[in-house]
Amino acid sequence: MTPDLFVRISALYARPGVAERCLLLQDEFGLDVSLALSAALDGWMGRAWTAADLTRLRADGWDERARVVQALRRARQLAKPLAATDTGMAALRRKILQDELQAERLAVDWLAGRLGPPADDETGSAATAAANLRLVAGEALPQALLEPILAALRG
Repeated sequence: MTPDLFVRISALYARPGVAERCLLLQDEFGLDVSLALSAALDGWMGRAWTAADLTRLRADGWDERARVVQALRRARQLAKPLAATDTGMAALRRKILQDELQAERLAVDWLAGRLGPPADDETGSAATAAANLRLVAGEALPQALLEPILAALRG
């Protein structure tokens, strides 16, 4: 049995260099990291996404789910300077982080339900992973910025 999508995303995110690159892409270019890593992993499993697939996911409610995660992330970021000197605010910030992770888990679980189960073994389709990631990231984002994510899939 393969691990669920959230577990697979978390494992990919934990590989060297991936978290840092994802945060840069999220903060500087507005990349939806959960969607991008889902697309890359799905491609690695040999399933190609199309523009129509992405449009359908967004029309079915992905963007709304992503906005909930973003709102919680923003609240956590706003609380950061206050948490440095206020123990109550520090506790609230930790709670917001838990809620943010739960919202992200719910969104990814919803996404996995729309994608269907992955193949039982990894086919190592680097080209499909790259194409899926490019689809989600958009053509304006330089390919070199995506390379650490793709390298982590390969390695």
